[in-house]
Amino acid sequence: MFGCSPHPEARRTSSGWLLIASLLVACGHQDGIVGAEPLGAAGRSSAGFLEEFAAPNDAWRSDTILTGAATSVGDVNRAARDGYGAELRFPGHPEYAAGQQVGAQFVTQLATRERYQFGTYRTRLSYGACAAGEETVMAFLGYFNDGRDHDGDGIVDDLEIDVQVACGAPRYMYLTVFTDDEEPPQGTRFRKLTRVVDFTTGDTFDTQAPDSEQYGPPLNDPLLLAPELLIPGALYELGFEWHEDSIRFFMVIGGVERDLWTLSGVERIPQLPVQLMYNLWHPDTHWYPAEGSADFPANDVIMNVDWLSFEPE
Repeated sequence: MFGCSPHPEARRTSSGWLLIASLLVACGHQDGIVGAEPLGAAGRSSAGFLEEFAAPNDAWRSDTILTGAATSVGDVNRAARDGYGAELRFPGHPEYAAGQQVGAQFVTQLATRERYQFGTYRTRLSYGACAAGEETVMAFLGYFNDGRDHDGDGIVDDLEIDVQVACGAPRYMYLTVFTDDEEPPQGTRFRKLTRVVDFTTGDTFDTQAPDSEQYGPPLNDPLLLAPELLIPGALYELGFEWHEDSIRFFMVIGGVERDLWTLSGVERIPQLPVQLMYNLWHPDTHWYPAEGSADFPANDVIMNVDWLSFEPE
């Protein structure tokens, strides 16, 4: 292995960094904020790497906030390329209501201590399952937020490159790119764009403006018609190619790498290095195109990771 807040604060506990709940008020967005990092914790790196998750190492930080949450590295996984991998366990709690323990402040997470920038990120992972009325978001992402407005647009920078799947609707994938997000006294302000991919039909749904959560009419890509995808426990290769003026999301489908979405325009693209993260957390509502309250999962939801690679630009 290689050697969300509008106001970042955190305090150290025996289980890692516990983020103060008031910091992540913007987690009300359907598709973010899903990252969580303590102030000043991450250095920068320009080196590429291949992480096989074959043994624990100090390049990763673990966050396990809820009772029963766990992360582990070096687990035996016969489906993994080298027979080992990482596991993230988001704990089931049937006693919790939909509106309890909501958002990234209750995350189960593995995050790099270093920050990385332009290049290609590939990973192979599997998603967990839950009942249809429940919800846990499972994410692979890049994230950085230090509470400052680096680009001078009047909104705190929130940099996210998100690939997310919700266990209550396992045939949808949510791709989101944030550049800004804050919740000042006058109300939430953000800049982000999202694509939802429905693998049961090949339909895609895009938000229509960086400050809107409204989706336009569906478009159809027959190359994304793959209803066999995202079966719980099955490993899939996916990732994103990040340049200064574009991000291309991709996934290997039927042995072929398929483009899921290319977002272009330097003003839409994060420009600072990010930490890489795998995490799971509970939203209190189902995500588009579903709607309504989402129950906390009654049973554990598990994400497994086989490997992660980064090739710098």
